[in-house]
Amino acid sequence: MSDLNKTSKDTVKQNEQSSRLTGRPHRSVKRRIIQRVLVALLFSAGVIGANEMGWLNNISQQLTKQKVNWLDNKQVTQYLREVINDQKLSDTPSKCLVFVINNDNGGDIVDMQVREQHNNLCTNTRSDFPLLFTFRVNRTDGNIQIDKGTPNHFYPIH
Repeated sequence: MSDLNKTSKDTVKQNEQSSRLTGRPHRSVKRRIIQRVLVALLFSAGVIGANEMGWLNNISQQLTKQKVNWLDNKQVTQYLREVINDQKLSDTPSKCLVFVINNDNGGDIVDMQVREQHNNLCTNTRSDFPLLFTFRVNRTDGNIQIDKGTPNHFYPIH
């Protein structure tokens, strides 16, 4: 009988020290605070790391990217400026790039030359507009090709 009494007392003690639902021992307030601070620090470090690697920028750009009207040359050139910056296709500042649209006769495929502008705002002093590369844009499906490094031999940009 004393063994039965002893085990029932041990069970009662264990139940007093454990959570009612899970059967795990209670955590002290100090331990809970430390655990929450550690979780907050790890989460903050994760967010900072994701920001440093550019993951947050990529996600936000993908979520907020607007549809491009491929028939509107102004929207297409603005989109191509973003592509040049995102893909780091040129060291030339965006304000110093000039787009020259060739064979825009209402067809599906348009070639857009990207040339480097030279004036008092841009650092170079050349008087001509050297060709950097050409984009080939398919207006029906938004497919973009580029010939950078291989003139007149186009390959997909993305």
